[in-house]
Amino acid sequence: MQPQGLSSTNWTLIVSIIAGSAVLAYLGDVLGSKYGKQRISLFGLRPKYTSRLITALTGIFISVTVLTVMSFFSENVRAALFTLKSLQQGLARSREQLAGQQALLQTTTLSLDMARFDLETLRNDRDLLFSEKNDLEASVASLREDVEEMRRELEVMRLGTITVQANSLLAQGHIPPGTSPERVREMLDALEGEVRAAVAERRSERRYVTSDDVKLFFAPAEKSDVVNQISNFPERQFVRVLAAENIAMDEEVKIHFETGRSFLLYDEGEVLYRRLVEPGRREFNAEDVLHGFLRELKNQAIKNGVLPDPATNSVGSLEGEDFFEVVEKLKGIGIPTIINAVALQDIYTEGPVRIEIVLE
Repeated sequence: MQPQGLSSTNWTLIVSIIAGSAVLAYLGDVLGSKYGKQRISLFGLRPKYTSRLITALTGIFISVTVLTVMSFFSENVRAALFTLKSLQQGLARSREQLAGQQALLQTTTLSLDMARFDLETLRNDRDLLFSEKNDLEASVASLREDVEEMRRELEVMRLGTITVQANSLLAQGHIPPGTSPERVREMLDALEGEVRAAVAERRSERRYVTSDDVKLFFAPAEKSDVVNQISNFPERQFVRVLAAENIAMDEEVKIHFETGRSFLLYDEGEVLYRRLVEPGRREFNAEDVLHGFLRELKNQAIKNGVLPDPATNSVGSLEGEDFFEVVEKLKGIGIPTIINAVALQDIYTEGPVRIEIVLE
């Protein structure tokens, strides 16, 4: 295979130029010799110098002819002869512009790197602010609950003889779909009995009181409206009995009814809420962590539709024995652990939320 440079060479032109130059050189030499022998004089020169002048003019003619032929057949030769200097000047200007562009590019690249660094710093600051905001919101929510609990305790201490607070949940139940009016009335009567028993239990903390000693008051028309509203209803309903106002020791207990649709929110055995904790950390406090977990569980349950007690904002309770059993387990664990709240039964809109704590 021939090299690329040789294969693309215009050999015909080169050979023609060489041959033409040889012919012209030969003719010039012949003319010079001829005029020298004949002792012809041009421009008043001696014959010897005339011969040399003719030879020189022949060389010039050869050069001009070669350049003319090459210019005619080659654009590059024409450019080299007539525009080379301007091309060189343009190239020099292009190099200067390129140097300027490279300097600008370097400056822009540096500015871009600095902007990226600033952007990353701002993102980190933003994430830190979000984290602090979430922590503050959690702290504020916890403080609000503590304040509300203290307010309730203060109210109890101030009232002294109040045994039932207004809006306290005294009893609740559910009405299956399609329940007849007679059966609904029987179930409401049963709830009233539960109310008497609950109030009697509270009053027995001061002196012995039976259910028969508790007098209930409610508007008969309200009870009839409830019966008519939920009888033969095609879907499950709930009924809650609430205290209509603060009730002192020997006062008549005024109540009112609350009804609504009862939805299945959690299945038995379902995990209601879970949280990762790190018992191995030095500042870890098992009781505080578990209290916080139960508050978060309550808020999540309310968010998902469980109705809280209007007076206490609670949705259920965990036995003290079970609470401290979990606390002791957490104290004996030194590795990250997940706390799970598992439903002990199907949980509906009206609650209560009954759970067991499972560690994994």
